[in-house]
Amino acid sequence: MLPARYFRNMAFGWLLLFSFSSAAQSRPSGTGLRGQYYEGQNFEKLALTRVDPGIDFNWTIGPTGDHFVSPGPGVPGEWFSARWKGHLYAPVTGVYTFRMTMDDGMRVWVGGQRILNSWQNQAVSSYTAQIALTAGRYYPIRVEYYQAGQDSRAALAWQLPTTTEPEPIPAAYLYASLPTTAVPVPVAASKPAAQPVRPQPAAPRPSVTMTPLEPAVVVGRRPVAAAPRAARVVRRPQATPLPPKVTPPDTVPLPDLSALSKGAAVTLPNLYFTQSTAALLPSSRPTLNELARRLREQPAMRLEIAGHTDNVGEAALNLRLSEQRARVVRQYLVQQGIDSVRLAARGYGGTRPVADNRDPQQRPRNRRVEVVVQ
Repeated sequence: MLPARYFRNMAFGWLLLFSFSSAAQSRPSGTGLRGQYYEGQNFEKLALTRVDPGIDFNWTIGPTGDHFVSPGPGVPGEWFSARWKGHLYAPVTGVYTFRMTMDDGMRVWVGGQRILNSWQNQAVSSYTAQIALTAGRYYPIRVEYYQAGQDSRAALAWQLPTTTEPEPIPAAYLYASLPTTAVPVPVAASKPAAQPVRPQPAAPRPSVTMTPLEPAVVVGRRPVAAAPRAARVVRRPQATPLPPKVTPPDTVPLPDLSALSKGAAVTLPNLYFTQSTAALLPSSRPTLNELARRLREQPAMRLEIAGHTDNVGEAALNLRLSEQRARVVRQYLVQQGIDSVRLAARGYGGTRPVADNRDPQQRPRNRRVEVVVQ
């Protein structure tokens, strides 16, 4: 015969199970996250606030090919940013995998920790990260996104410990505001985990390096050892002409565009992008500043900005990249005060090479941006 203690423990276990089940059933269903949409890529001007049931957007090119789908009333179709905030409910305990897919930049915080970050101009890309969550808890979540021209994509999915594929996070687990019965995970609790880089280990370095300096001054009375060292230190800076390298010109010379006939094309020199992206590097500004100055001097001139690539990789991706780069150049000129009506941006991919793609030495010449007189 089983002891009475056995039956008491079993009853207690069933009571706990019933309590957890009742708590799960009493949890109100979420409706989504609070989304704020801004004009500009850096949250400059708030244009729209709403509750989004999830983050799974694909704002594509409009039917005429010359404009873009707006995320909502008052939000431009290009050059905007968005921020979603709220809480995420964890239904089970374990390691969750989060996947963000975006064009262009996106970053994600869960429980006060930034788990994903790719804040740059780029074609559609996906990144994943893992984090351990506890069932029944509400974790603060924040997602930020910016769009830098052309196509727009913003999506956040999760993969539960009990599933095998990522899926969009259902609205039932997303809360713009917490239920009154919810116990959120305090953000302060996640801060110790977000401090792997401690300032304390760095402190001994100055103390260790500073300690020998004091005796070095005293021991430095030796004329034989001190004299050569002083001479070497003085001569080395004289042999490195640093100033010419760190002072790039504000502009670069360009051909006289007014002397060119209609249809003539000029390759823009010293124009550089991050590899495989449409992100302009700062060293490209002198060329574009000079081009903007020429256009201001010739207000009647119209240009086509033509992007080109080599033939390495998929043709469709090359075509897309070439158009993205042409649009980024056009946008830079518009920001310099050039009327957008005067500028057209088109991409040609690798269809118009000016050098032999089979020769690795010549192939880079095909990766270029041209201006064509209209």
